[in-house]
Amino acid sequence: MSLELAPRPANEEIRAKTVVSTGLVDSPEPELFQIYSDLAKDISGFDKASFSLYDLDFQCPISSTGYEEDRNGQKYARDSLNVCSHVILDSEPLLISDLSKDNTWKNHPKILNGTGSLGYAGFPVINKDNYALGTLCMLNKEPKSLNQNQVGLLKKITANIALLLDLRIEQKEITTKKILDSLVNFRKFDSELSIKDFETFMSLTSNLKVTSISAKKLIDLGLCKEENSNIELTKIGRELLSDMQLRTKPMKKIKLSGSQAENLIDNMFEELK
Repeated sequence: MSLELAPRPANEEIRAKTVVSTGLVDSPEPELFQIYSDLAKDISGFDKASFSLYDLDFQCPISSTGYEEDRNGQKYARDSLNVCSHVILDSEPLLISDLSKDNTWKNHPKILNGTGSLGYAGFPVINKDNYALGTLCMLNKEPKSLNQNQVGLLKKITANIALLLDLRIEQKEITTKKILDSLVNFRKFDSELSIKDFETFMSLTSNLKVTSISAKKLIDLGLCKEENSNIELTKIGRELLSDMQLRTKPMKKIKLSGSQAENLIDNMFEELK
């Protein structure tokens, strides 16, 4: 097998852009997803399991278990030898009980030299827009297959990962819009206010210490005042904060349809009892 690039999905550009928008490629946050790799390993009985995202060029492991090395935050080329890179080409899992007997993979260098795993199961993580953002993949040193119940449970795990990714992207978009809107409203109060003034004002609203020097323009405009060596918002400042509409609201839930309309994580744990 040559080291040419692995095939790319037809929607590769928008798919990869969505992956980047999760913010996880460069800041993996494995603690948020480790439970899914652990559950996948326990349910499947395979030696290794990992959840990865795929940008334009790399497979980017976010959480993993069973590996000797720390893979989280590393990047692996999406070449033709990367089996997991082929999983995002389909909506159904890639299940191969013995890679050494599979026509596509039997000549993989690691299979030929005996260093590779033989049992393989890869599940695409498909978001609400039908983009395969990543994979949940399992490897086993010896040949191994999954039964129908295991496949069903692992599909539910990947659906829940996809839901978390969708919520993460949505929340980032909401937060970004709220910040931009609040900045517009802040500068409506006085067009001479700067980003630095906005930073100082937001620090005050978060009860962070600011100096009278950094808050001078805000003090001059009556948005805050110095009280007992502390800088505090005035009534005008509190009214502006209200106009900026930065109150925290509960994260909106995404409604799912069909089989995904089940309470995914609750059902998953129920079936594991």
